[in-house]
Amino acid sequence: MLLPPQVTASARKGRVRVTGDGAIGRPVSRVEGRDKVTGGARYTADTAVRGVQYAVLVQSTVAHGRITADSLAAAAARAQSAPGVNCVLTPLNCPALHKLPVDLTWDLPLERRPPLSDLTVQHRGQHVALVVADTLENAQFAASSMDVRYEELPALLTARDVLDAPDLPTSDDGVVRSGTYRPDHFVKLEDEKLQDHRGPADEPAEGIKMALRYTTPENAHYPIELAATIASWDGDLLTVHDTTRWIAGERLALAAYLGISVDNVRVIAPLVGGAFGSKSFMWMHVVLCAVAARTTGQPVKMVLSRAQMFTSTGHRPPTEQHLRLVADPHARLASIEHHTLTETSTVAHFCEPAGLSTRFLYRSPRMVVSHTVARVHAPTPCFMRGPGEAPGLFALEVAMDELAHELNVDPLQLRITNYAANDQASGRPWSDENLLRCYREGADRFGWAHRPPEPRSQRRDDVLVGWGMATATYPGRRMPAGCRVRTTRDGVVEFSSATHEVGTGVRTVMTQIAADSAGLLLPQVAFFSGDSAFPSAPYSGASQTTAAVGSAVYDAGREWKRRLLEHLVVDQHSPYSGCDPQTLDIRDGKVISTDPERPAAAVTQLIEASDNPFHERLTFTITSDSAPEGGPVSQSFGAHFCEVEVDEGIGRATVTRWVAVMDCGRVINPKLARSQVIGGITFGLGMALLEQVPYDPGTGHALGEYYVPTHADIPRFDIAFIDSADPHLNAFGARGIGEIGVCGVSAAIANAVFHATGRRVRDLPITIENLLPTFGTASQGQSR
Repeated sequence: MLLPPQVTASARKGRVRVTGDGAIGRPVSRVEGRDKVTGGARYTADTAVRGVQYAVLVQSTVAHGRITADSLAAAAARAQSAPGVNCVLTPLNCPALHKLPVDLTWDLPLERRPPLSDLTVQHRGQHVALVVADTLENAQFAASSMDVRYEELPALLTARDVLDAPDLPTSDDGVVRSGTYRPDHFVKLEDEKLQDHRGPADEPAEGIKMALRYTTPENAHYPIELAATIASWDGDLLTVHDTTRWIAGERLALAAYLGISVDNVRVIAPLVGGAFGSKSFMWMHVVLCAVAARTTGQPVKMVLSRAQMFTSTGHRPPTEQHLRLVADPHARLASIEHHTLTETSTVAHFCEPAGLSTRFLYRSPRMVVSHTVARVHAPTPCFMRGPGEAPGLFALEVAMDELAHELNVDPLQLRITNYAANDQASGRPWSDENLLRCYREGADRFGWAHRPPEPRSQRRDDVLVGWGMATATYPGRRMPAGCRVRTTRDGVVEFSSATHEVGTGVRTVMTQIAADSAGLLLPQVAFFSGDSAFPSAPYSGASQTTAAVGSAVYDAGREWKRRLLEHLVVDQHSPYSGCDPQTLDIRDGKVISTDPERPAAAVTQLIEASDNPFHERLTFTITSDSAPEGGPVSQSFGAHFCEVEVDEGIGRATVTRWVAVMDCGRVINPKLARSQVIGGITFGLGMALLEQVPYDPGTGHALGEYYVPTHADIPRFDIAFIDSADPHLNAFGARGIGEIGVCGVSAAIANAVFHATGRRVRDLPITIENLLPTFGTASQGQSR
């Protein structure tokens, strides 16, 4: 099979030039790194397609209502007459699209209602038309002329609006739904219960009790690469270049919407320039791009604007979280309750699973977790880095800090006292868990023992200094995945899978796993991804790619080694003819034997001397299973410690120092792993101090700008790993690292701000207004 040119060139130019014993555990540089820093890397929008037309979306300016048909028809005619316009798609003329099957929508954030299927408006920024023209400028001009009128209806913009609405139906019938509901589990993970109760029905009558409320705002993903799609048809075959991190799922959704066979859809995504969750699912602009290409008979390219991504590619929904903690005088938890109210759109399901970690993180004889989702007139939310854990651990870990202060015990000691030695949700043991080591090593590296207990007791250069900490955790997950192996005449072994390089170093890690499992040197291995023509792989999310795709690559490498050695012992021309296969192995690119009369031979030379049928035997496909059912539970843990300086004169909080110790199983590449954790911490820093999407409360229009951390906001980092293999999740012992870095970060910062100022902030982000002295006397410990 021919590889896509943009994949082949990038991967081969970036082949790793490292020799020596073993690739796993080495700080190997990214295989595509040189291309990225020199401008040679090619992303979706860089793809050159002959005869391409350009598409621009027209979006609604109201949150709820109905477009008047006459105004839409007039606007479409006006746009159609503009220079260079090929076609204008609206609900009045868009070819009918099919509804998605229930299994793709009932617990995933894929929209039940096809785009441009009717004249109703369910959220601000909903797609109401698509303009296709010969140039981007002509398409933009024509789209800007499409002013339409609305019969505006009252909009429910927040979860509280929905709860307060009288006589609101809560039926789950139809593609557009209203009211609230309480989902059973998180996406396809039926064991991750969103409604859970363990222990006595009622809260203990005695004990130290805390009843606390926390909120987190809407957050935007804001990846560097804008969402982009290029669609083209060759007869009944659809090819889509897209910024996606779920190639397999996008094929399913496209085929379902368009009413065609999955085999007639090819999705290509060689490199994805960041995502953080926003590219985990197929969004409505992708299917509209495919429809436009079929309507015009020409390839169509669409690149969303930055503003359009705020309404078109998901977001982290706001949460309102209520926690109740009960502890005895010895600081042992007797009860934990964690109740979450969050939001989704009226046309799709999503629940931010904020309470999942609460089910197991701390030992408690009584635990109650619930999630209520309100359907609002807002765009569909979706996964965002650390879904559930990031906002949920903010609430839980700040609540633990508040309890520690109430009990007059050290916050770290409170966590150690309530350490859970097994998974309380299932009663099963952890597969490999080192949380107490994370606590100890993190505290030692940070100097936690020198932390004065009283708030406002540390100063530096006339600013307040505070120290805070929090626990991090994220599940170890693994889904089925496939890998194809092809052996070239020059002895290079090519591994390929329809997974994705989203900037995390997937290609590099897979190259390392492939080399080690096959016994080869890194220059003898290449890894290709980003094409649905390769064997299927799960979405790149939930910190599972290394464990899932890595398992397929590992199995493929082992099978390749077995096949090569099996051939060498039966080939009469081989120097190992007649050997017992058990006496042979492949290490560092050489076949070695325990028989001293059989000298080592380079694998490359042996392959080059072989015949064509042998090469065909070394070309095959392997599929690995999901994580083993039953047995111990794979879960990653960590500990964050941070220092914050607060200048009350100008209301500024600055994170100056950070120590993180992570237990994520075996570390395949410490260089990439450290970068992943630093990226997650930076993400959490933005969540704590900067990021929110403010809206006009009456119209739902976004106000102001969206602030993210820059280099000036970055503290000094000290990142360490336990590096202990998890034997249950996969053969090489690794769990994911992409998500855990952000988990607990915002809580550690909020706890440090309290230690610095005596002010407890329970609503993110922590802004200037929370820190200025005009908002109350700090020594009174005011809470927001």
